[in-house]
Amino acid sequence: MTEAERRAVAILRSYGDRTCYEEMVQTIVRGDAEILEAKELGVLIRHTRAGLYMLAGDTQRIDELTRLIPQGAEEILIHGTRPPEMVQSVRTRFHLANVLPFFQYAYYGALPPQEDAEIRTLGMEHLDALSAEYEHGSRDYMAGRIADGVMLGAFVQGELAGFIGEHIEGSMGLLHVMPAFRRHHVGSALERAMIRATMLRGHTAYCQVFPDNAASQSLQRRLGLEAAQGMLYWLTDGDSF
Repeated sequence: MTEAERRAVAILRSYGDRTCYEEMVQTIVRGDAEILEAKELGVLIRHTRAGLYMLAGDTQRIDELTRLIPQGAEEILIHGTRPPEMVQSVRTRFHLANVLPFFQYAYYGALPPQEDAEIRTLGMEHLDALSAEYEHGSRDYMAGRIADGVMLGAFVQGELAGFIGEHIEGSMGLLHVMPAFRRHHVGSALERAMIRATMLRGHTAYCQVFPDNAASQSLQRRLGLEAAQGMLYWLTDGDSF
């Protein structure tokens, strides 16, 4: 990492609540960040592959940091619990349609063992099935995730039972289990396999969960992921989660 990247990571770690800021740290560690500002009271980065902006720090500094983001930005992520009026003000300023709050989780445990289930990396031959089953991402988005080699599928007697992937900004997601295979622990096996794959690449696995998704929150706790104390807010016009 460059000196600027190391400084940004050190500042983010100094805020405490490591899980809340893990996404920004991982973006930097993975070499996907352009550091736009890194001062003790605030950090702003741009994810170079996803084209989105991530910021964290003192609430009073958030407004100043957002003024460094160009108009036309399509996605902004604010890390750390903020007053609703502040988040809505940023959304309005950039003419974005949605504020989507999330709980963030990260895995800091030991490397999960190899799964007994048949889990393998998916190829383009599975695009039709994934596009038909996953409602929060376009066909082109799913194709990009497959092309990056970050989609895993679980198979039972040769049949695709479920899948999971890594979003373009680095979070685990896209988890889906086919109806016929639900309640057979396929989702747990897939997420453990994704955590293992992420750790073998030298990275920390993390994910984001809608506040009303109690089933997913329960899954993260069962698998040993640590919950952030603060919230994460996606400001966006899209719906690829």
